[in-house]
Amino acid sequence: MKMKFIASCALAASLLLGAWTAAAAPEGETLPERARNAYDAIRPHTYLRINQGETVEEFKYKSEYVPIRDLFAGRVDKIKWNGKTKTAEVVHGGKTLVFNFSDSELEGTDTKIVLPKEWIRLSDGKAEIHAAVLAYLFDREASYAIEDEERDEWRERLSFLGIKETSALPGVRDDYLYIYLTFGEKSSRA
Repeated sequence: MKMKFIASCALAASLLLGAWTAAAAPEGETLPERARNAYDAIRPHTYLRINQGETVEEFKYKSEYVPIRDLFAGRVDKIKWNGKTKTAEVVHGGKTLVFNFSDSELEGTDTKIVLPKEWIRLSDGKAEIHAAVLAYLFDREASYAIEDEERDEWRERLSFLGIKETSALPGVRDDYLYIYLTFGEKSSRA
């Protein structure tokens, strides 16, 4: 009797784990598609909570996009806009993240990383990144449960930004994607 109970529990656990793993692997040909599907597709609003040490900031947006100033101000060396080239740059630790809003294609290097145009937008003069993409790139659970080489490569390339991890949940009773983002501790600069 005891063996049947143990076998039943083991079977139930494997079915639940198998269902969770299968459900966790998002479908989609592009990274933005997989990111949206990982968090229950389209959520027109975003709640962002940023933790860094003892500092906590909260933002609500009536959009799927997050302004880079809210995300990085005070956490990186510099954020700048170049009106001539129509690019925004996030500079930190000797590397630059480029948001290209021009019609021309920019080449990236080891120290200059250009984000795909499908991940970003310029809205009311603000450079923004898609919230689901941001969450998916640094998702602490997905990095263990979901194999996605493209996501893992981007996470490595963007590690200089100091983002430690994210956790994201679709709202149950609203249209928000709730993103909890943690930055590593600020380093003291000489």
